[in-house]
Amino acid sequence: MNIHSSENFSISRAALRASSMGSLFSRYPRALGWVKRLMLPLALEKETAFNRHFRFFILMAGYAMSNTEDIRALGVLSRDFQDYLENVIDETSDKPMVWSEWNLSNEILRAFDVRQYVPETFAVVAQMAGSDAAVDIIELAEEEGMAPEHCSAAKTAVGALLANEAPKPDVIISSSHPCDSVTSSYQALQYMTKAPMFVVDTPYWDDDQSFKHYENNLWDLVAFLETNLNQKLDWDKLREVCENVNITNHYLQELSEMSRAVPSPTSVEPLLLHWLGRMAAFGSPNGMKFAELVHNGAKERLKKKQSIISEEKIRMIWYDVPLVFAPLFPWLEKKFGAVVVSDFMGRIQTVPIDTSSKETMIRDLARTHLYCTMVRHTRGPAEFYMEEFQKIIEEYSGDCFIFMGHQGCKGGWALRKLFRDVCRDARLPSLFVSSDIFDKRHVTEEEVKRQFEDFFRSNGLA
Repeated sequence: MNIHSSENFSISRAALRASSMGSLFSRYPRALGWVKRLMLPLALEKETAFNRHFRFFILMAGYAMSNTEDIRALGVLSRDFQDYLENVIDETSDKPMVWSEWNLSNEILRAFDVRQYVPETFAVVAQMAGSDAAVDIIELAEEEGMAPEHCSAAKTAVGALLANEAPKPDVIISSSHPCDSVTSSYQALQYMTKAPMFVVDTPYWDDDQSFKHYENNLWDLVAFLETNLNQKLDWDKLREVCENVNITNHYLQELSEMSRAVPSPTSVEPLLLHWLGRMAAFGSPNGMKFAELVHNGAKERLKKKQSIISEEKIRMIWYDVPLVFAPLFPWLEKKFGAVVVSDFMGRIQTVPIDTSSKETMIRDLARTHLYCTMVRHTRGPAEFYMEEFQKIIEEYSGDCFIFMGHQGCKGGWALRKLFRDVCRDARLPSLFVSSDIFDKRHVTEEEVKRQFEDFFRSNGLA
């Protein structure tokens, strides 16, 4: 299967262009400072034919991530993306290709001599480069029978394969979370590719029996990979990766906690960027360095009681992922002084991994996986969301709650009444937006921005 063969789709090339651009922009952070001053007014309000290919990076570097060290951190993280994308499209490599669902943590894969492909990531990064390739492959998946109400992330995974823009898998790893869209789409991918697939069975509850069940799943996954890849897991390599994960999570958890300060010395943007990076190479030295750099910058601002932006006016609590095709955070920060101080995606809540033995590593990897983004909420009862939401309201001094409802996330929309009730009891103004993280056909950037403006003004926040 040749991922360069399609003339109608270019998601792999767009993703690689985005990664290269991010690396180039952030390699010279001081020079980028001057560039952003000139280009920011041209990028802030809307996407145009002129700014679409550089807009995302100018906006990221233009406000909340505008500190020189933060820009340098973006460059460090972009190297992982660059390596990941180049490994995927390298047709000369004889290393086995493992597809891994985007909700999974891939520390174990890094202890094998393989290439890794997360089918949903190319669509995300391609959007950052101003490409409409993600929408094109979503349409292709729908034309071939995927339901319009399916999650668009699932449709990008299937659409990329249909468009001959996905490498041929030797092995596929999926899971039973977070939703029916993802699990059913991976069944389709396995049927289409005929590759052996392992499905990690995610437990419903948070108790010792559930943790043990998931731990046993990871041991079965190791055995499955060793058999199908004809390799043995490198335990020394896994120990190194887990040690990097521990340091990375320490920095990111402290970053999450710093947002409780008023004004906030950071925002969820670096946390979300790292969440995207972890799909490509969690436990890497670059990811660890990124976390250290953004942590150090936020710590300095915390000491000086400085905000991440020039003047913090509105503190937002955010539900679910932001729009990939429209970088709203820089616009909100610049126009309204509105900062996202806590969310459910970037927020880190994990346990340290004991690297003293094989058994303790697998045991603690099981626990960290079950507390990762998406996983800790979507596998159990609604209380998993509501209890964390109550805690965030109590600790983060939010002025409002933003529910960015992804159209394919039916479980998320089912929680809307519960979120609304909690907000009412806490006297917290709430905005519920129907959107799609990938597909700009569902709602335009202009319409979403209009809803924010009306909401802030009607609640006396702006």
